Amino acid sequence: MRTYDFHGSIEISEIDREIRHICHIESTAFKLLTGYGSSSGISRSKNAAMKSLAKIKREGLIKDYFSGDVLSELHSNTNSYEYQMKSKYKQRLKNDKDFGNDGIIFVFIK
Repeated sequence: MRTYDFHGSIEISEIDREIRHICHIESTAFKLLTGYGSSSGISRSKNAAMKSLAKIKREGLIKDYFSGDVLSELHSNTNSYEYQMKSKYKQRLKNDKDFGNDGIIFVFIK
């Protein structure tokens, strides 16, 4: 699964356009490296990417997505979208070195 670096290398205003471009290049899945906000506690690129991916999913361009940190958080709401995606793709991703990485977003194409 190919990784695209969005961690400080792409302007926030360009993230939506870049993700859409990647969706047309990739055929099955890809990862976005966004960082997790270690210095400030908030990753602007991660927030922008998650917002964009939600919109792109509603438009039907991607099948699923979830942030790596969903794996390290405790979930009391097992009906949440991210918890369901974690469960759905866990077997497929368990050997991926980035599985559980807070600074990664996994994206699955239709």
